[in-house]
Amino acid sequence: MKNILCIDDLATNLFVLESVLKDTQEPLYDVTIAKSTHAGLDILLKQRIDLILLDVMMPDVDGFTCAKMIKSNKKTKDIPIIFVTANKDDKTIEKCYEVGAADYVSKPYNNVELLNRVSFHLNLADKTKLVQKEKEFTQSILDLQDNFIIVTDSNQVLHANKALLQFFSFDSLYDFQKNIGCIADFFVKEEPYFHLNLIHNSLAWMDEVVEKLKEEDVIVKIDKDSQEYIFTLKVANFHDYYIVTMTDITTISVRSLEYEHDANFDALTQIYNRNMFNRLMEKKIYEARLQKSSFVFVIFDIDYFKKVNDTYGHLAGDSVLKEITALTKKHIRVNDIFARWGGEEFALVLDVDMKKGFELIENLRKQIENREFSTAKNITCSFGITEFKEKDTLNGMIQRADACLYEAKSTGRNRICQNN
Repeated sequence: MKNILCIDDLATNLFVLESVLKDTQEPLYDVTIAKSTHAGLDILLKQRIDLILLDVMMPDVDGFTCAKMIKSNKKTKDIPIIFVTANKDDKTIEKCYEVGAADYVSKPYNNVELLNRVSFHLNLADKTKLVQKEKEFTQSILDLQDNFIIVTDSNQVLHANKALLQFFSFDSLYDFQKNIGCIADFFVKEEPYFHLNLIHNSLAWMDEVVEKLKEEDVIVKIDKDSQEYIFTLKVANFHDYYIVTMTDITTISVRSLEYEHDANFDALTQIYNRNMFNRLMEKKIYEARLQKSSFVFVIFDIDYFKKVNDTYGHLAGDSVLKEITALTKKHIRVNDIFARWGGEEFALVLDVDMKKGFELIENLRKQIENREFSTAKNITCSFGITEFKEKDTLNGMIQRADACLYEAKSTGRNRICQNN
């Protein structure tokens, strides 16, 4: 049963209203009457009321002021108000809606019309409450998610869950919208991540994401408070809007990079390992053939390295390997390929011809020879060098460089032997 509050200063009017509302085949309404605005407001604070029938002209506080007070209270603001007034002029009608009334009925009213208006607005209020509950229920589900979930028109975030608001340190969606426009403005402009500079029309960036997702994952980076976060984006169209989920994969990405690093780099020296070197060489040979260019391939190792381990221990040997790595990196260029070949052996690829390559390696040999190492003191290296030729293969170059290295070691060490 619905509770209806009738506020009117005339007892006769209240009697008629109550009679009409209760004169139904089945009891539909529980009617409460109030003879003044103050009495009506007092009832509203104590009882559950579903609809208010309110007179306009009252001596203490008029109906318009009463309606404003009801609508300004958080507890009562959603209760529908129907004005019952003898005034039918446009100004009065306009004022009824201006103060928040749902409807008005003119005196003298038709009983059937009044009951229909009451029934309509009670049903509408029920549906509104249901919609509101469903919105709150949906929002609760969204707020339980750790992923960021937003609804956007591609320009502004229209809805967001708690996780997103907390990430950006906002208490409400209103604060978020007031301070932040398009969330894509926060995407770091860095490869291989998606960002607005990659598209022609930034206003339609969501359409770009939808198309991109058909072929690959879309990953973005956000820099917040000097800390980088990585997210995958998923998008679904909903009429003219987009529902977006952003899943934080920062930890996974870091771990993936760590795994990738471990798979490609030598643990001790932190330069490429042999497997990665072989992959890079396949690409290098392909590009050299395509561009009809050349390069030199070098294998070198530490002379009498076993003696270093036997004399000073393996920790000292490790120290020598790291010191030679650092020294070599200092005397080659960024684009040169440098890898640990295995044990005390290293491999180098230099983008120069044989003459220049020999000069660079000779300089490196002297740098190592003249360096005083931390424990082993004096260390030298032997080098085998060969040049890439058309239709050459990696195995062919390895065999030639290896033969040159063997020659260098068998003819006195601390020298360079080359294959022309």
